[in-house]
Formats: sequence, C-alpha cells, structure tokens
Amino acid sequence: MSQESQDAAAWDYSALEVTGRMPVTNRGEGLVELTLEPLGEDYWMRPGETFIVISYGDYGPGHPFEVQYWPDSVSVWCTSWFGTVSDDEGNQLSSGHQRPDGAYPPLEERPR
Repeated sequence: MSQESQDAAAWDYSALEVTGRMPVTNRGEGLVELTLEPLGEDYWMRPGETFIVISYGDYGPGHPFEVQYWPDSVSVWCTSWFGTVSDDEGNQLSSGHQRPDGAYPPLEERPR
C-alpha cells in the first residue's frame, strides 16, 4: 500500500455518529468490485471476504444505504453525508484496495 493510501486510511472517524453498518460478502468464485457512492471509491473483494460499509451522519427519512448489484460488482450508496469501508476486522480500507492491474485503463486509452 502506498504512503498516500495509508494516510487516507488513517483518518479517525470515531467522533462521528455511526448511523448504519452493513456487511457485504463475496460468495462467488472471482473478484467482486464494491463501489462506495457517491464518490465512486472502489474496493475489490476476494472470494469469501467480507467488507463492512459504515454510514456516518444524518440520512434523513428512510435508510442509511441503497444497494445495486451487477454480475461482478455491487454499488453501495450512503444516503448520509459519507461512508467508509472496513475489512471484517475493523481496519479501514482505502479506495483502490486490491484493485487488479488493468481494471481501469488510463483516461487517454479509453474510447471517446
């Protein structure tokens, strides 16, 4: 993990009110991308791994999360003002966690 990624994961949110916790488990046989919205942060789960999505702050009437599924990915929208992703031991993860090489081609190589 790069120093920048380690620094990003080192933020302490313990003073903020946790308004929701949701485990997400990869029960498949390949990598699954978990995208945390609305910022589009990506976290990659290996088979059998569980990540915990945590919502902080007021989410108004309704619920702290909205979830959308696709064949190899899941998007979690935190309806509060932001969220984080941790492993099942409580270690906060940084965006790009376990991202495979080539998952996103450089901008200059993408079709226009």
